[in-house]
Amino acid sequence: MRSNRPLRVAIYDPSGRGGVCHYTHQLAQNLALMGSDVTVVTTENYELKHLPRNFNIVFLFKKSRIKRFALSWIAPVRWQGSDHKESAFQNGTHAGEKIPGLALLKNLRLRIIWLKAAFLFLWKRPHLIHFQWLVDRDQEYFFINLLKLLRFKIVYTVHDLLPEQCDAHPDHDALEKIYRKVDALIVHAENNKREFVSTFEVDPEKIYVIPHGSNDLFYTDKRMSKEAAKEELGFFRGKKVILFFGLIKRYKGLEHLVEAFQEVKERLDNVALLIVGKIYDGDPEGFKYYSDLIGQLRGREDILCVEDYIPLEKIALYFYASDVVVLPYISNYTSGVLLSAYAAGRPVVVTDTGGLKEGVEVGKSGFVVPPKDTKVLAQAIVETIKNRNQNDEMGRYAKSLAENNYSWSSVASKTIALYRHLPMKSAMADAASQLTVK
Repeated sequence: MRSNRPLRVAIYDPSGRGGVCHYTHQLAQNLALMGSDVTVVTTENYELKHLPRNFNIVFLFKKSRIKRFALSWIAPVRWQGSDHKESAFQNGTHAGEKIPGLALLKNLRLRIIWLKAAFLFLWKRPHLIHFQWLVDRDQEYFFINLLKLLRFKIVYTVHDLLPEQCDAHPDHDALEKIYRKVDALIVHAENNKREFVSTFEVDPEKIYVIPHGSNDLFYTDKRMSKEAAKEELGFFRGKKVILFFGLIKRYKGLEHLVEAFQEVKERLDNVALLIVGKIYDGDPEGFKYYSDLIGQLRGREDILCVEDYIPLEKIALYFYASDVVVLPYISNYTSGVLLSAYAAGRPVVVTDTGGLKEGVEVGKSGFVVPPKDTKVLAQAIVETIKNRNQNDEMGRYAKSLAENNYSWSSVASKTIALYRHLPMKSAMADAASQLTVK
């Protein structure tokens, strides 16, 4: 695919909201700005549908009326009037799998959606299809295999090597089949590539390193000051704010930050901890643990917990109110939180896990510490926020990294270079083009 002609790119992202959705939107926008004809295939609940864009959207994933009917009629019989019906409905596909027959209906529905997607791609004739997220790792191989039989080229951005960063995860074999089948894989750091090769039997030559872009999508009001953001939250006046942001899961190590915060308080006055994020409910033990932890912290004068999913328009406020953003992860693959901090002009403290270390220039944009070492973590936080001038200078440097090293124009340019490095477009698309000309 070495021609300089505009590329037709289909991006498959059924996530609909959250970090991957934000990534897809910014990538699609910048690919389009560089002349590509981009179509994003996503869900009707796509949370960014209200934003202006210069790419096309197809809402292929829609609410299942069959599941809604089944959950409203079958569930009450199964649970005999218990209060589980509502929570099961809200939990989506996982709830349906607990009801006999709904798992089969779910798989059937997915295959119908994928057949529709295949016909859509045959009609659109993209030069390649870029996957960003998978709905069902066990079943998705059917779809990818179908697209390969139709001779489409497939690129897959691997945002999570394995769910929950667990090498023995039951999805390992299903993911390895998918990773082998696609034409190219994108990871965000060199260490991610090394980890990939050590975890899966995949050709290293098909793995490309392209950094995660800066999440400047969140910051429409670039004039908001740190003081104004703290004032708007009404909790942090005159305090130095340590921010933890994102879905709360075990591997993110929130408890270690809470412990380190106690030591920070012993060394600095007027500090506060801001915890923003919903607790992941797909892990019952983890959900109970962090619910109990948040319950213990709630009500303290030096800690504010915002236990919810934060919509796009509200994200900037929390980053702008912070003096440092901390990622105390126990294990990790990559994180958009780091790039969100940089886009806001905030320094970071991260753990030496996954690809985080590669994104930090120590002493300039932040610090890197060992996982679970609360004393070193506390020391790095203190070092980052103890001096206002130094903290501001680190923030400005982080902002410059966001605007240069991690700009979306740079990410899109590297992605297009990868696209063009792939072999010529599919014979199926060529044949369709010839039929169109005739």
